Amino acid sequence: MLTLRKRISEVLEREALDLKEIAKLFGMREREVLDHLKHLEKSSHSQHLIAEPAYCMACGFSFKKRTRLNTPGRCPICKSEQISPPRFKIDLPGKKIKASP
Repeated sequence: MLTLRKRISEVLEREALDLKEIAKLFGMREREVLDHLKHLEKSSHSQHLIAEPAYCMACGFSFKKRTRLNTPGRCPICKSEQISPPRFKIDLPGKKIKASP
């Protein structure tokens, strides 16, 4: 039987998901998902956790330099709280990934 982190990893190899989607898929809280993603980020030897950055839906600002995995509270430019959450994907070496829309 696969561990929870391994199951999360396998899902993220197939498609990019945000915290809410992962939490709903596995029946857990977003905070728990964050803990698992942090662990996957540190322990992935032959794979890489890629975070598509969050962005402001009001002005389009992209949080490219953000290192934390959770969704920012508000935009530093326009102060809007309408922030699109970051999406996570696992990239396997030698395997091409498709960018999600």
